Amino acid sequence: MTPKFLREEAARFRGMAETADREASKARFLTMATDFETRAKTAEASTEPNLGDSIKVKVGERIAKESREGV
Repeated sequence: MTPKFLREEAARFRGMAETADREASKARFLTMATDFETRAKTAEASTEPNLGDSIKVKVGERIAKESREGV
């Protein structure tokens, strides 16, 4: 899920909380909105590259080749 989608869902739940009649429903919708907003922040942080990190290269093992001499 993209951060944009998660933020749209959070806004949708906030809208549902505004129109809910019961206080328990409002609280549940606001909790869900907060959860989606938190997920959006986490998703956004995980997709941004960290330029300060070094790149580690793993060198593979050498493969022994067969000799070209005839049998």
